[in-house]
Amino acid sequence: MILTDNQTTEIKKATTSALARLYNQDISLIERQVHERSSVFRFGLYFSEIIAQTSFGADNELTIDFDYNRNGENIKDMEGFNLKHGIFPDIVLHHRGFNDKNIVVIEFKGHWSGNGRDDEKLRGFTSQIVNDYHYGLGVFVRLTTTLNNCEIIYYKNGELENE
Repeated sequence: MILTDNQTTEIKKATTSALARLYNQDISLIERQVHERSSVFRFGLYFSEIIAQTSFGADNELTIDFDYNRNGENIKDMEGFNLKHGIFPDIVLHHRGFNDKNIVVIEFKGHWSGNGRDDEKLRGFTSQIVNDYHYGLGVFVRLTTTLNNCEIIYYKNGELENE
């Protein structure tokens, strides 16, 4: 899905606002270096509340899902990933079961964990040519000890946003 500049700005603001809440209310998860799922769950709660107040909140077809590994009725997969159960993006805002409104896909990593293949996944998920996901925006978040040092990288059209 191609997002307008205003829609992209709304998603970015919602992401940074939810991160701020995560750091303000749940910093102990990050300090304890818990599994990223614990932090992502809390982020998802805040993100959901914030998205409800944006233009996306009025669209009853949109859902925020965690570890959503489906592409219609099939598993979410892409070339180069041979995973039996598919790919599990951390957070997605989408029209569940369809690819017509894939708004944003967000991947997280803690500073205490490896890099994984999030760059490859976000490039694939946001490509408007490769695969059939066509997310309007991809976001990579590296959780660090403070919000100010948190790394946020945006992807559009299969590339880093400002590449």
